[in-house]
Order: sequence, then structure tokens, then C-alpha cells
Amino acid sequence: MQQPATLGKYTLTRKLGQGATSSVYLGFDPFAKREVAIKVLKQEILNDPKMGKLYQRQLDNEASLAGKLSHPHIVAIYDAMIGDDASHIVMEYVSGGTLEKHSAPDNLLPIDRVVEYMFKCCRALNYAQFNGVIHRDIKPANMLLTEDGDIKISDMGAALLLDIEQTQISNIGSPGYMSPEQLRGEVLTHQTDIYSLGVVMYRLLSGHAPFHAQNLASLCQQVLHATPPPLRQLRPDIPPQLERVVMRAMHKDRQERYQNWKDFGSDLAALGRFEQKPLDINQTEKFTTLREMSLFRDFTDIELWEILRIGEWQQQPAQTVLMREDELGDTFYIIIEGSVSVTKNGRLLNLIRSDDCFGEMAYISGRVVPRSATVTAGTEVTVLKISPAQLAKLSDHCQLHFNQAFLRVMADRLRMADDRFAKLAN
Repeated sequence: MQQPATLGKYTLTRKLGQGATSSVYLGFDPFAKREVAIKVLKQEILNDPKMGKLYQRQLDNEASLAGKLSHPHIVAIYDAMIGDDASHIVMEYVSGGTLEKHSAPDNLLPIDRVVEYMFKCCRALNYAQFNGVIHRDIKPANMLLTEDGDIKISDMGAALLLDIEQTQISNIGSPGYMSPEQLRGEVLTHQTDIYSLGVVMYRLLSGHAPFHAQNLASLCQQVLHATPPPLRQLRPDIPPQLERVVMRAMHKDRQERYQNWKDFGSDLAALGRFEQKPLDINQTEKFTTLREMSLFRDFTDIELWEILRIGEWQQQPAQTVLMREDELGDTFYIIIEGSVSVTKNGRLLNLIRSDDCFGEMAYISGRVVPRSATVTAGTEVTVLKISPAQLAKLSDHCQLHFNQAFLRVMADRLRMADDRFAKLAN
């Protein structure tokens, strides 16, 4: 069958994909002057004696959401047309593919990127729930990446609309990502999406599904009764705190699972390092700030410009975890403004303020090592993040001055420790 050149007011450019129930085309809206994705339903499936009513319900659900959900991390539905002879849904076009490609062990995303994406999904799904929508089919294939690396949740056709009286259909969803209560055909709440997002996190962090089975019946039994392998067994560099968040989201008992998206999102935010605010500071202002710091007193102007070229200037909110105990890493941070607390096993070891640094021991050791303590922003902080790989690109004199600065820092900390010990002894 030849692809039609137009569909209503839309010009069809090319086919993006095809599934059992629909084909998706890249189109162009000449009035809004934007590219769109158009899902054209295969009309014959609505006449299927077994599944026709289910497909019609999904289509009606998705069409009813046109213009209703407006969120930066949900694919917008612009338009819908449902008829006896043809039906289609017009959606926002997202060009970066799905997260499915990052669910294999050889193509995993960085841990911080996964945390960032999942935090944004929590926000989006909390918004959907507030507007009376439960997704019911959360999986990597329904999470799209934008051209600039952001994320959007798609495929609201399986959504349960809480403000519409209807008979619940229990078999919507993808078995490996479905919650135990979804498999049992129970009344669903937003906690089914929380469970599914937990499974997505497990998959994206490890490259493995939490459950493996030879057939659907066995898979369902595992989802209902089996315990998945610990995440850190599959990927040892995953922080223990993150593993706990994932396993709580995936808990089979809804009472033990996250009760709401706010708590889930807050725990992800506490893992931090992604909610940095954009800093409207030019290079000259940054240079002036560094020049006034005692840490850089021996650096020449040229060396400071070198540092600005290789460092990442960040601003992080209070309570952001900048470094985690036992997490592998070799980057170090220089505090430009604000203060951080240093804790080990939950006990406060130190408070570090501006014109100081942390994480430098990994650099001095010359290799990636487990962090000896957790560093948390006590206030809103501005930091300069530097990686050893970038530092190696600096001039020899600049690197020498860094080493000297770190020796002064360690000497000052030893002196302060001696003073505290002396006071305790007295």
C-alpha cells in the first residue's frame, strides 16, 4: 500500500514505524508550522471479535487527552480524529528515539543521567495523576528522548482515566513491567506506575530485567512471588542509596512501596547532582571570583583561565548529595560559595565552606577509588567540578600549583584536627 501524501491538513513526510495496531508517520502541520507524529490506526483491528473493544477503548482514551495534558516531560497530543473508516492521533514529534536502546548492558547511560530522567518522569506522572490519569504501560519503549537529551513519556493510549466510569481492563501493559496488582487484575492506583518506573530504573541501571522466564506464565509467577537479584550484584558501582530507592519502588507490597510520587521524586533528588541551576555568569566574573580566592593565590592569570576552560561551574540547591560514601569516583570539587557537610555512616565529620575543596584525595591517589565519606550541600552552593582527565590537559605549572594548594588544604585540616584533639584531651 502506497503511503498517502497528505492526511487532512497534514503533509506526510515518511513512515517512522509500524506496529500490530497502527503505523506512525512523520508529518508537518502547515498552520502551526511544526513537525508532528501521526499515529494511524489499522481500522480492521477495531472489528476484531476478541480485542476490538479494548483497542477502541485505548483509542478513545488517547483521543480524549488531546490538549489536556501539558507538561514538559509528557508527549503532547495535539489532535485526534476517530471515524468509521479512518482514525488517527496527532502528537508532538520527539526525534531522539526511546530509552529502549539504553536498556542493554553494553549501552547503559551514566547513573546520574538515569536518576535525572527518572526524577523528571516522577514529576510528569505526578502531574498526570493530578489530572486523573494513570499510565499503566510505563516501559523504556514509551520514554522518548528529545534532540537535546531531555525525556518525554509517550503512549497514553493505555491510560486509565480516573474521572470516567469504566470497567477496568487488567491486561493492558507489558508483562515484565506490570505490577503484581496489575497481573492480579485488581483495582489500580498510581502505585502501579510507581512499580513500573522502578522496573524501568532497574533495567536502565543494570542492563538486565529483574525477572527472566521461559514463558509468560512463569514470568507472571516471578513478578508475583520472586525477589530480583540485588542491583549492586549486577553493577557494583551503583550507590547503595540508589539501590534502596529502586527496590522500594518495586516492592510487591503496596504498603511498603512509595505511597506517592513526591516521596519517590524527593529520594531521587536527594541522590542529586542534576538539579543545578543555570548560571548567568560570564567568564570574566568567574575569573574575578577565582582570583579573590586564597586557594588560587599562587596561580597566574593565564593558569586561572586554563582552569575556567576545563572546569564545570555548577550551582546546587541545599540538601543535594554531591558525593556519596563508597561511590566510585575521581572528580573533585572546589567550593566557590556556600557550605557542605561531610558525614560517614551518618555521623558528621566536618563542615567545609567556600574557598575550600573536597574529593581531592581521589585525584591525589591517581586512580578511581571509593569515596570515604558523603558530602551534602548544607546551603545552596556554587562549586567548580574538575575531572583528573581534564586536569591532565593543564600546563605543568598549573598542575604543580594544584598539588601545592591541596597540600596546604591537608595541612590546615591536620592542624584543625590536632586542635580539636587537644581541646578534648584537656
